[in-house]
Order: sequence, then structure tokens, then C-alpha cells
Amino acid sequence: RGNTLKNIEKECNAKIMIRGKGSVKEGKVGRKDGQMLPGEDEPLHALVTANTMDNVKKAVEQIRNILKQGIETPEDQNDLRKMQLRELARLNGTLREDDNRCV
Repeated sequence: RGNTLKNIEKECNAKIMIRGKGSVKEGKVGRKDGQMLPGEDEPLHALVTANTMDNVKKAVEQIRNILKQGIETPEDQNDLRKMQLRELARLNGTLREDDNRCV
């Protein structure tokens, strides 16, 4: 639900928008007038804006770290991904208390 993105925005005092091909889920309508969304015809990317360049740099660094972790870490060892899925299950009301057991 975008909570990781929201946390980075809050921590870095920045605004982050995911844009480009694949940024809108299949079947979701973009603009009501049928026009393309800004950047929709571009490769997938993050647009980071902030009041200071330092805040932009902090946000970009956090995004890079998340991407690096997602690429380099096997899914079963990716702690951020596990935390995100657990939080989503909690928000959806599908979290089972035995989900945090050690196997």
C-alpha cells in the first residue's frame, strides 16, 4: 500500500512518485479523459522532489538501497520484503499469529 515509500518521504522530507511503464496496475484507469499519465511512455522510474538537494540525495540513496537489496538478496532472505508482506497481511486482516514462528 505504499507504506515503505511513505516512510522514506517522511524521513527524508521529500516527495516520491513512481512513474513510467508498469507504474499503474493493469486494469487501473489513468486519467479520466483517457490521456496518458505524465511519464507513462517512459521507462519505469522514481521522481524525487524536495526543498533541498540534501533531502533529494537522502531519498535517492534509500531507494537505491532498497533496489539493491531486492536485486541481490534471495527472496527468502530479504527482511524488508518479509516485513512488507507481514504488514500487508496485518492491514488486510489476514495475519496469523503463527506466521512469525521459526522454521
